[in-house]
Amino acid sequence: QLASAMSCFSEMNFGWCEYNRRNPQEPPNCPDYMFSIASFQRKLDAHYLNGWRPPLMEAYFLVRLMDEYKRNLADMDCPTPIVFAYFLAAELNLIAPPWDDPEEGWRLFDEALALAKEASPFQQHLMVATPSAWPFKQAMAQVKAAQEVSAHAFERVLEGHALWVDFVVAHCKEDLSWLSDKLLRVPRMSRLLVYEKCGQTSEVSKYVGQGKFATAFTVPKPDKGQARGDECSAYLGHIVNEFDSLADYTIFLQSDPQDHLHFDFLDLVLRSMAATTYNTSYLPLNGPQHVRTLTPCLSAVHEELFGDNLTAIIGPYCCAQFAVSRDTIRRHPLSFYENMLSLVDGSRNVDLCGVEGTKRSTQCYGYEFLWHIIFGEEPDPPAREDDQRLPVAFRLKHGKEHTRLSWVGHPFARDIPIKIVPDEEHGNPLG
Repeated sequence: QLASAMSCFSEMNFGWCEYNRRNPQEPPNCPDYMFSIASFQRKLDAHYLNGWRPPLMEAYFLVRLMDEYKRNLADMDCPTPIVFAYFLAAELNLIAPPWDDPEEGWRLFDEALALAKEASPFQQHLMVATPSAWPFKQAMAQVKAAQEVSAHAFERVLEGHALWVDFVVAHCKEDLSWLSDKLLRVPRMSRLLVYEKCGQTSEVSKYVGQGKFATAFTVPKPDKGQARGDECSAYLGHIVNEFDSLADYTIFLQSDPQDHLHFDFLDLVLRSMAATTYNTSYLPLNGPQHVRTLTPCLSAVHEELFGDNLTAIIGPYCCAQFAVSRDTIRRHPLSFYENMLSLVDGSRNVDLCGVEGTKRSTQCYGYEFLWHIIFGEEPDPPAREDDQRLPVAFRLKHGKEHTRLSWVGHPFARDIPIKIVPDEEHGNPLG
């Protein structure tokens, strides 16, 4: 048994050559990757047993290994890392099924089970024994739960159910080509509302049809005063105007969203909405998080909105792009948002932060730090990857682990001395 346990070595070395797709004549890039199976195993335990962040980067590295490497791992009786990589990828794709391959999550789960069944009796024992070396039962339970969500959602879709999604874009002269070039697919019952801040009228009709929006139109929303209301007056103008007819979910975006988020992550959210598996009341969409802080300005804005002092440190995601449900918006009455709007659209001559000469409403800047509190989150919420309320599909640290094709620069093992033992020296301990 001790010899069998050595069939999965702590660290494995993988390498291949990658050619430039745009210029195949360039010399290839031939990186080597050291992958720590021991580290991956412990991260899996931490995730499945304690709810810690899922090791999705490692999982997708293994999922995208060349088939020859996967076969080698299976042949040396070390299929378990691939099994769990497939489990995580299956769970992600069950909740956010690819547009053109909705069965991928189910297929990945089947492949994981097939690999597990092909493992030696000893490796199977390590997965299911008590105590177990691998959290097989817990992973199975999570995937089964995702399968139930996916199956129920599929039934709803067959019955004609769809989520109504509004895209609200605050616009002032910026290039909107991302609506064509980056935002490739949206749920079928989606509206695009471009709130024009600077007197322009964008041509949005071209984004209707062909897998894009059901309807699209512009809404004039100039500010009344000298200070700019920026995205705040657009977002709040939409909430106030549409309060009685809000969509199931509203996605609030700047007109340059790519400066703050990965479209690959937004696409996951939209895939989940299209599949009707989405059930997250409030989700920040951007990548960076603010440095945690508490300032007199934020306290003043908070007191104006809620009537009490802000005493907790706050640390939300930056830059005000998020998806929020109808019910979450309506946790406050219409008058609450009317008051918020009056503080940023110039209808009230007020500066709660006492900053002279600023071109942007200081209240709007304060809102950037408070949207999550307005929508029911804790002042200092966890990062998405650490938020145990979220499904695995949205617990990405980088926002694009599921689409990454190059792994250069990402460490998969500790920087420690490692003796590389050739295959012909150790052989297969089970052989």
